[in-house]
Amino acid sequence: MDFSSLRGDPDSARWDEPARSGSLPAVNMAPLKGTLESDPIRSRVLRLLIEDGGWVTTADLLRVARQVRPIIGAVTIGTILEGMNELVSSRLILSRASLSTGIDWAEWRINPDWLEPTRKLLQMIMRTRAKGPDEWTREDAKRGAERTSSGLTHD
Repeated sequence: MDFSSLRGDPDSARWDEPARSGSLPAVNMAPLKGTLESDPIRSRVLRLLIEDGGWVTTADLLRVARQVRPIIGAVTIGTILEGMNELVSSRLILSRASLSTGIDWAEWRINPDWLEPTRKLLQMIMRTRAKGPDEWTREDAKRGAERTSSGLTHD
């Protein structure tokens, strides 16, 4: 047996994580670009996710998506997000579900490693077209929820 790698003081060994390399694995964002340009629901959902890079509930994503298509459910949102991951063959969008709250709704976020490249992709798409009615953010989703809960559904 070769114990040469164990020479030295074992108590002084580093217990830190190995340093990450500065470059990310290559991900082809071109299919995602085409999908976002052609589908306003996916575009709105992704814009909401990259707004601050934090966790976003399925309910928030539903509010934004329902501004484009009134009949859409949580399963469709999950399918859209998983489909985006498959398009880029990566874990672009992460999910988690809280078992402690008793609510069976997931939260979603953009992988922090891919937040800036995704923002740049959306900025590039936005430069090619003028700001239209599909430019909604989390604040727009909250306002839409307030209008709906107060009975105001039309402007």
